[in-house]
Amino acid sequence: MIRYLFFTLLGFFGPALIMLFFRLLWYRVRHQWLTRNQEPEIIDVTPKKPSHLPSKLFIVLWIVVSLACTAFLLWQLDDSPAKEQIYIPAHIDMEGNFVPAQTLDAKPQGQ
Repeated sequence: MIRYLFFTLLGFFGPALIMLFFRLLWYRVRHQWLTRNQEPEIIDVTPKKPSHLPSKLFIVLWIVVSLACTAFLLWQLDDSPAKEQIYIPAHIDMEGNFVPAQTLDAKPQGQ
């Protein structure tokens, strides 16, 4: 149960953090490009409504990518029991030849 919760949170918030990092990196590069040869601007400290809210496209993209990643992670989790197998360790046979380790499928008990 905890495993599903962990993978769900990882799948949902992991892409959001990566996309946020790339978004901030894009803004940083764009800011550096636009201000490379300009005079310093006068900073106005008058309080006003913040204009740097995340765009709706970014939020929708985050939700779509996060849901896709979560669905993929949950799809990859396999709860089916493993087939019963028999492990035969490496050994030397009667003629002195080396026989490597083997894993064989267990035979049904009816046979």
